Amino acid sequence: MKKFFTSIPLQKQGMLGSYHYEAVGNPLLDMDGKTSFPILAAVQGYVDPGEHFRLIAVMPDTEDGRRNLEALRAELSSLCTGKGIVCENGVELVPAPADEKVSSHVGIFQRLIDFVEDEDELFACLTYGTKPQSMAVLMGVQYAYRVKKNTSLGCIVYGQVDRSEGEKPYIYDETALVQMDEIVRILADRHVENPKAVIDSLLKL
Repeated sequence: MKKFFTSIPLQKQGMLGSYHYEAVGNPLLDMDGKTSFPILAAVQGYVDPGEHFRLIAVMPDTEDGRRNLEALRAELSSLCTGKGIVCENGVELVPAPADEKVSSHVGIFQRLIDFVEDEDELFACLTYGTKPQSMAVLMGVQYAYRVKKNTSLGCIVYGQVDRSEGEKPYIYDETALVQMDEIVRILADRHVENPKAVIDSLLKL
């Protein structure tokens, strides 16, 4: 099954913007209309009409987190109705810690991997949440990619709003970074003498 992982944003009331993100490097992420949640661009681009999928969100138990969760649920419902797709179980939640201790984020990782099964196709958004929280989400995806049978990596997305001149929203496909990390790990395991040369040759392809 296709499974989408994200974090509920921490933005205060009135600060969660809605944008039409310009897709960079992957036209499937060019979502119709605006969204506050870049993960929904991946849902629209990769889930076919009639298909079932799941969406898992790391959830801070704060007033802002609860309000932004409701905004995600509303946008998700509208997207599912419009495209004729089914999000099984609605937005499924993984509690986020109130602190940034390593043990707390390891707990997030452990709860995330419980959602993953063999044959899954995985997607993730790294836009929201604290930096350690994003690392935990990415670790969960990498775990499944390496350990589960026939589990594939669909797309890792990151939404950015460039405010240097007004507001220019972009959504990036960052999947190649995870794949590069996997290549580096394999090169290290095989004790390749000049891994940089191998990586440089791959980047030229």
